[in-house]
Amino acid sequence: MMKSIYSLGYIVIGLCGLLISYVVANDRIVTSGGSITEIVYALQAGDRVVGVDMSSTYPPHVKQLPQIGYWKQLSIEGLLSLKPTIFIGWDDSGPAQISEQLKQANIQTLYLKRVPNTLDLLLSNVESIGKAIDQPVEAEQLIAQIKSQVAQTTAQVKQYQHKPTVLFLLSMAGATQVAGKNTVVDSIIQLAGGENIAQHANYKNYSAEAFITANPAILIVTTQSLQAIGGLDNLANIPGLTHTQAWQNRRIIAIDQALILGMGPRVGEALTILAAGFYPSSDTNIDKPPSH
Repeated sequence: MMKSIYSLGYIVIGLCGLLISYVVANDRIVTSGGSITEIVYALQAGDRVVGVDMSSTYPPHVKQLPQIGYWKQLSIEGLLSLKPTIFIGWDDSGPAQISEQLKQANIQTLYLKRVPNTLDLLLSNVESIGKAIDQPVEAEQLIAQIKSQVAQTTAQVKQYQHKPTVLFLLSMAGATQVAGKNTVVDSIIQLAGGENIAQHANYKNYSAEAFITANPAILIVTTQSLQAIGGLDNLANIPGLTHTQAWQNRRIIAIDQALILGMGPRVGEALTILAAGFYPSSDTNIDKPPSH
């Protein structure tokens, strides 16, 4: 009954006469952050989203929505022009004054932690968003689904005694950057059963010598990066890369950037893709447990 009352946009009054909640049927949600946008859609509230930031690329429909800039440098004018009833973004969104500006405009806000890039934080954010947009049941269901998908992959990769060494490359059209610790990529690689051999923090440019020294068994790139450089063969133009065992054995995994650059509700899909590349059934170089 409560759900039907909410959907009609009624005011719910407690016994003492105080206002408890007011939920409008035509909520107007603006999101900032690719994984935040994905969560809102996964909670079946996509029809209420009226604007997104530039990092939001999934589901494909969001590319047709008005954009409010990049999450680190949002356009307050563009955001206010969409007349949102709630704004959901990262707690380190920019510019710094945007929080006060939205408060002055009487717009409800929900700021979520972006780091550390862990599964637990993702699940916590799903729960918070579910409460904020009145989709708590859907949030519980999504949390259970994510947990199940992740558990299935992690259980499968535990059977392997040897973790392949991995490097993730980004922005290959310009400087080649490698994802290190304290990144979403690092967390996803670990969950999928790989070892990210980049020990530095965040992203770092690599020289030819750095690639040769690292000598990863597997390279991960985004499909968007491959498109930007004109295809897989053009990876050979990156100095030092052809000297790695990953290149020589053609162990290169291409994955959509929305799956690996953000810890979102499709993390289970990302793990499945990576685990299949880390531990292909035909690979005889991986130490598998003895059959009984």
